[in-house]
Amino acid sequence: MPNSGTRYSPVVIKGGARVGSFLVELGESDIGSEFTGQAFDNLIDKLGQNNVDSMQQAEEQIVNFTDRTIGRALAEYREKQRADAIVKAQIIRKGANNYQEIVNVPNPEGHRVTIPSGTVGLPTGWYNDGYDPMEDIIGKINWLRTEKGLIATRCVTSTKMKMRLAMHPKVQAYGGGITIIQGSLAGTGPNGTSGVVDLAFAKNEIPRCDTYDLRFFNGDGSSERFMDENAFVILCETGRDQTIDLGDEEPIPLYNTLGYTAIGRPVGEAKPGVTNRATYKDDKPPRIEMQGWQTILPVIQDPEAIAVLNIPDPTS
Repeated sequence: MPNSGTRYSPVVIKGGARVGSFLVELGESDIGSEFTGQAFDNLIDKLGQNNVDSMQQAEEQIVNFTDRTIGRALAEYREKQRADAIVKAQIIRKGANNYQEIVNVPNPEGHRVTIPSGTVGLPTGWYNDGYDPMEDIIGKINWLRTEKGLIATRCVTSTKMKMRLAMHPKVQAYGGGITIIQGSLAGTGPNGTSGVVDLAFAKNEIPRCDTYDLRFFNGDGSSERFMDENAFVILCETGRDQTIDLGDEEPIPLYNTLGYTAIGRPVGEAKPGVTNRATYKDDKPPRIEMQGWQTILPVIQDPEAIAVLNIPDPTS
């Protein structure tokens, strides 16, 4: 707090300023792929037509292949690590020869809690109609405000969990309203839809609830979610705003950022960035080998601005 003084008294210089630094050790990731001989034959056929359209198609084929197998894979790897850092406060790095390393992210006490769901026959928590999920959400938001001095600005969850809330009679009572018909509760609003959750949140001054359901594909054709499907994430103000400079295009403002993805200098490179290389091989079968590698790790600068409610599925 400032000092009181006279009009011409000197300012009292106080201490208390905190200056800190931290060391982030980045991790390596890489991927390789091959533009096969068969694909190369198709490319030669297009080039053999010797016209502008065929040249453009051939060029697009290589660019799309590189983006799909190398560039996009590296970007998805960064996104997966970012989601795990936010939701789980833990990044699991896996590699060849059963290599595995766990990188722990700062996880303040009370910021990630699990709400038991019981069994299918005896559900508890958010899967029990007598339980009030809104009390969990409102309670955690109030805790962040009173204990941490943080204001919640956004909620993020999966469509599955948002619909679980929408189907819950307690949430419907907050949002759409209920009436009693022959001794039973009946909804009077948009029950069973995401709209009832939006109404319930708005009426209780809870930040909007966005859904995040993006997935990435594995090499065997299966897919996984970036963010845990059973997580309900509450994000708070950080006061840290960033602007993404796009050169000649309009800059993109980002508000209340939680941190950043640190991108270091890849092996063999002079500057930080993501490396993407394509090499033509003229031995049989002719092909183009492509590789990409990066030195990265997500950095959470405000771990206390994140709260996560984990709601596991009821067990069998």
